Amino acid sequence: MTTMTAAVLQRHGDLDAIQLQEVPIPEPGPHEVRLRVRACALNWLDVGIRQGPKFGEIPLPLIGGGDICGVVDALGGAVTGWHEGDEVLVYPLVTCGVCEYCRRGEPTICPQHRIIGEHLNGGLAEYTVVPAENLLPKPRRLSFVEAAALPVVAMTAWHMLITVGQLRVGEHVLILGAGGGVASMGIQIARQAGARVFTTTSTPDKAARALQLGAHQVFNYREQDWVQAVLEATGGRGVDLVQDNVGGATWAQSLRALARGGRLVPCGSHSGTTFALDITQIYHRQLKILGSNGGTYQDLAAALSLVEAGHLSPVVDTVLPLSQIHQGHRLLEAGQHFGKIVIEIP
Repeated sequence: MTTMTAAVLQRHGDLDAIQLQEVPIPEPGPHEVRLRVRACALNWLDVGIRQGPKFGEIPLPLIGGGDICGVVDALGGAVTGWHEGDEVLVYPLVTCGVCEYCRRGEPTICPQHRIIGEHLNGGLAEYTVVPAENLLPKPRRLSFVEAAALPVVAMTAWHMLITVGQLRVGEHVLILGAGGGVASMGIQIARQAGARVFTTTSTPDKAARALQLGAHQVFNYREQDWVQAVLEATGGRGVDLVQDNVGGATWAQSLRALARGGRLVPCGSHSGTTFALDITQIYHRQLKILGSNGGTYQDLAAALSLVEAGHLSPVVDTVLPLSQIHQGHRLLEAGQHFGKIVIEIP
């Protein structure tokens, strides 16, 4: 067999920009491995890439998908430590490894960084090739579908809350949009860190699921002034940290919800990139805005250790075959899901 089925982005635009095609099976380079993909979760990034790039040119045609779980199928000549048949996950960030940021342990801001599924072909195909150094063992207790729901959201939420946000035991944290993948994982990580967890969502069903994941209190942003509700729940003080992966639509409220000296940790902007800012609140209340971009290999490994121990769980909303990739994008754009949408490739 020399060809495989892949979901190929031919251009930026509507759903028809993604086409199922037969393409050559890739061969691994000396330091790469080829995986037989078993599952690949979707992220809002996949929708954003399809609609059009925000941060520079994206090479087309492109096979998307950065949340990859599969089985090692072939090894490059220089690869050691992995074997054919190993069940693995993929850390999706590829960096230069030699710049000042990589050397000091901050690869997420490497100027040369590339993302699998955005700048390099990803896992929405029967096979994919990735650097061997980007592999991690699949948690043994999880299925391929469950494991594919983890990499991007686990590393991102861990980086936001623990690495960048420095969340401490006993602090109050607000996590926006409980139904999203990063938020549903963030709720669990924050609870494990010993914080008191508040979150927002849009329906009673999503609120109930957020409470099951460990949130202490949930506010319906469609039915109440959630900032006022947060302030009342904290005795007027506000929260110590806000995890905001929504963007311009929520930044103003996120800042209002912070306690004096609080930290706003943003990681996304799908609701917009700008908003009106009253800068006096920043210096009068000594607020901190700490950008968080993706996560490191170590962030993902730390989160997976808690998954293996049973303290964190993947949150899967819908499982679809590769032939229904368009439906996966529709579900993401509709925003009615709770957790991850996973494409299974048996």
